[in-house]
Formats: sequence, structure tokens, C-alpha cells
Amino acid sequence: IDLSAYTHINFIRNISRKQLEGADREIFEKFQILLSDTSLVSLKPGGENIDLTWENREEYLVLFEKMRINESKLQLEEIRRGISDVVPLNLLRLCTWRDLDWRVCGKPKIDVSLLKRHTEYSGVSANASHINFFWQVLRSFGDEDRRAFVRFAWAQERLPSDDQEFERTMTRMLIKPFTGLSDPDKYFPKADTCFFNLMLPEYSSPEILKEKLLFAIHTDADSMDADEPEQENTRQRNAVNVITDFR
Repeated sequence: IDLSAYTHINFIRNISRKQLEGADREIFEKFQILLSDTSLVSLKPGGENIDLTWENREEYLVLFEKMRINESKLQLEEIRRGISDVVPLNLLRLCTWRDLDWRVCGKPKIDVSLLKRHTEYSGVSANASHINFFWQVLRSFGDEDRRAFVRFAWAQERLPSDDQEFERTMTRMLIKPFTGLSDPDKYFPKADTCFFNLMLPEYSSPEILKEKLLFAIHTDADSMDADEPEQENTRQRNAVNVITDFR
């Protein structure tokens, strides 16, 4: 269940009788809910005409949870059927949820050495000073900043889990020159997100590279994710604080 549903359930579970009844009543709910596709449905026959009251609130909560948990049952069954075409379901029982998560989505920790082994360079030497600064800075990042970098450069939060998976999916990061007109220390890195390409200015020091990279990844990392506009806005509001803390 999503965060809004969880918040609503807790709110209804903890409201007072006064909020549901009497002249000072504050809650005017019916036995209806909005599903994740924004469609309005009744929790039971005639639910559009049944008021949420103190006496029936537990029934409301049970029906609410059941409806939200099962609203994607058809889609989940199709996902399960698709997975079974690749891996027999009896073998899936040998995997924990974390095993399956890692194999489908990659590991949540960003392995910088693994990424470096699958990075290519175009128009710039792998031994250039600013390239060495880049790997030095990326290794210094914690998990959150490393994931933010991958989001910025590739619109993903995880990498393929190992060398074999990189090769199987033909995934690689490409670092290209940055075409600035003057002092490279004035520019921020750019990314061709769809292609996992990074345009990196020839920064004069790892400190400047870290400052510019942190600002870029925390300001623009979620710009392709229209499902989380508030999270994106929060990241952008916090970007200046990130740089201030670094300085």
C-alpha cells in the first residue's frame, strides 16, 4: 500500500469519536475510496450511501485495506506468469525476497569498482587528471550520494548486479568531454540520461569536482520522475544546503 493509503488508515484508526459524530463532526467519509488510478469505488454494495461512523470504522478499515491490497491482483498475476516463463515457480521458492530483488533490480549498493570496469571513454583519456578526480570523488561518496549520481546519469538507482549482468544487458557508462567555452571550473557536469553518458568538465581539483557534482546530482537527479514531484522539489530545495555543508 502506498504512503497516502497508510497515512489515511492511521488517521482513521486514531481519530476520536467526536470527529465522527455530533454537531462538531469533522469527518464526512463514505464507504468509498480512490484507487491508485484515481477511480472512485465503493468498499461494499451501496457504499456510496453509507457514512463512516464510530461504530463501523473498523469494518471500513478492513475493507479499505483489502481493496487497496488486491486492486493490483490481476497485474501481479501477470507479472508472476511472465516470471514463470523464464524461471520455474518452484525454483523461485528457493529465493528470498532479497535474492529476487537483487536479480531483477540490481543491488542497492553502488559498487564503484564494478561501474569503473564497465565505463568507456570517448574523446578523453581514462588517465586524464579530471577522470582520476572523478573516481576519487565517487569512491568518497556514501550510498545515498552514489545512488543520486546513478539517478542523475542514468535515471536508475541501481546498477546491474555483477560483471555478467552488465555484459548481458550491454550496459556501460560513457564519459565524454564537456564542450564549455571558458573556464571548466565554472560549469556543472551534464548527462545523456537515456544513454548513460556523462559529460565531465576538466575540473582543476577534486574539491571543485565534488562541489559541482554534488550540486548537479541533488538538483536534477529526479527530473525524469514525474511520479514524485514533491520529492524532486525537496531535493532541489536541499541542493544549496548540500553544497553549503560541503564547504
